[in-house]
Amino acid sequence: MNDRPTMGELVVAAKLYLEHELIPTLTDARLRFQTLVAANVLAIVERELEHEEDHLLDEWQSLSEILALPNQAPGRIEALREIVRQANRQLCEQIRAGKFDGPARFRTLSALVRRQVERKLEIANPRYLAATHSGQK
Repeated sequence: MNDRPTMGELVVAAKLYLEHELIPTLTDARLRFQTLVAANVLAIVERELEHEEDHLLDEWQSLSEILALPNQAPGRIEALREIVRQANRQLCEQIRAGKFDGPARFRTLSALVRRQVERKLEIANPRYLAATHSGQK
């Protein structure tokens, strides 16, 4: 593992180059748009790198509670990603089977899904999330 620069630092450096050096010089609208998209992708990756483990642990905690799974999360990030994927598949199966049709279970499920969507928006589009919280959208 390299000490410096970190993955996050490399992503930030590339994003800053695009935003501050390259984009201001572009006159071709198509190329400018594609470069803005690339800078946005790097911003998403930057946020994902910063928050992925915390978000996965939070999601695992919520899923393990609603599905009555053992609450012990794996120590490795790869295993945590996989166990969260599996728990989400299990949740989908239970939803299709009608296990959350009752009012109390549905409210619990709704709160979980809302939190998951907000966590995903924190990474993918935090400005949209902020606008929805302020009542602008």
